[in-house]
Amino acid sequence: MANRKHNIVNNLDNLINMEIGKRMSTDGVKVKKAEIISEVADFSNVGKDNICMIKRGKVVPSLPVAMKIAEYFNMKVEDIVAACGLCDVA
Repeated sequence: MANRKHNIVNNLDNLINMEIGKRMSTDGVKVKKAEIISEVADFSNVGKDNICMIKRGKVVPSLPVAMKIAEYFNMKVEDIVAACGLCDVA
């Protein structure tokens, strides 16, 4: 389980960093991680603290939250679910 938690930490942190890079290249404006985390939290209907705990590997997101995170980043929910260790998706 520890390895799977490590995966979600890396995946969510990488997704946030990629979103920052994407916005900087299109808008030319520097975006802070806190802004992205706040947006993901608002979109997912959870608190910023919850997203931060998921990002740090302290908690595993529920399936509805994982679905909203996947939707925010335009990903398949299977990628989020597998990374979180909620099930083994090939």
